[in-house]
Amino acid sequence: MIKQKLYKIILLFVAFSLTQCYTDPFFTLTVEIVDQNLNPVENVNIVIEATDVDNGTTIDGSIIFFEGITNNQGVVEFDFENKAFVSARACITLNDINMCKEGHIYLEANTNKNLTLMIDEGDCIYCY
Repeated sequence: MIKQKLYKIILLFVAFSLTQCYTDPFFTLTVEIVDQNLNPVENVNIVIEATDVDNGTTIDGSIIFFEGITNNQGVVEFDFENKAFVSARACITLNDINMCKEGHIYLEANTNKNLTLMIDEGDCIYCY
């Protein structure tokens, strides 16, 4: 009798523990912007566009389209809900010179992916 109650308690404890162990995966991207001297560049506008990993098409919707501005360390972070192939576009105008850079990265579950972009003068058609 006591064994049966003990087994029930253990079973309930195990079931409760297993249901509490699951956590949603996270998909984090840190974009760092540097200049040609590898110094961080602040106030750079970063636009993120995510592409569906399964079929290669752009995912529409505000959940997957992000925009941010780098801090004084040249860094901005983005969080996503799903795995994706991400395009990051950096744009800034310094001394009347348009500077930009585009980079791509694949987001993995439970991993903070880092993307460093070195901005330079160029044909910034995706910026303006």
